Amino acid sequence: MLISKYINRIERLDQMIRLKATGSADDLAEKLGITSRMIHYYLDYMKDIGAPIRFCHTNRCYYYEYPVSFSFGFDKSKL
Repeated sequence: MLISKYINRIERLDQMIRLKATGSADDLAEKLGITSRMIHYYLDYMKDIGAPIRFCHTNRCYYYEYPVSFSFGFDKSKL
């Protein structure tokens, strides 16, 4: 799989987590068209690189414990 596909999925997960629109891992997997096992893989990876992801059992959604930002790419403004 191309790395761009992984990055795109992480960006989509980040956006859904920010919106608190994930639902459970199974719901999220269905929304993204991948398995729930892959959802856990992505969430674990995001946590490994510093994402403070938690799951709210009351609202049944993933959320960030505190505000963070995720970006991947090159920033031309640093030139």
